[in-house]
Amino acid sequence: MTKTEQKKSSHQVVVFVTQWCPHCQRMRQETWPDNTVIEAIKPYHNNGPAFVDLSTPQNRHLVPEFQIDRYPTIVIMDEERNIKKRGNNMSAEDLVEFLKDF
Repeated sequence: MTKTEQKKSSHQVVVFVTQWCPHCQRMRQETWPDNTVIEAIKPYHNNGPAFVDLSTPQNRHLVPEFQIDRYPTIVIMDEERNIKKRGNNMSAEDLVEFLKDF
């Protein structure tokens, strides 16, 4: 395993979404199932993103904690939940670059 692969394996990709957001729905239907995205995310912890629905009352406290001001917000965070990279509403091509450039 390379240094980059080791670094990525200790980081989690988290996607903050809402049920009412059309961009979130488009990314879930078109971007995340894209084969290039699936391959680009494999080196990360759990081999895929963790989706957090901020529409639910029990998750609303995460909005200020992670400074979420747009949906969807995609973050790469370390084991201590420190955000190392942040992005919003991306095409498959942009998301692959986001994931590979870490």
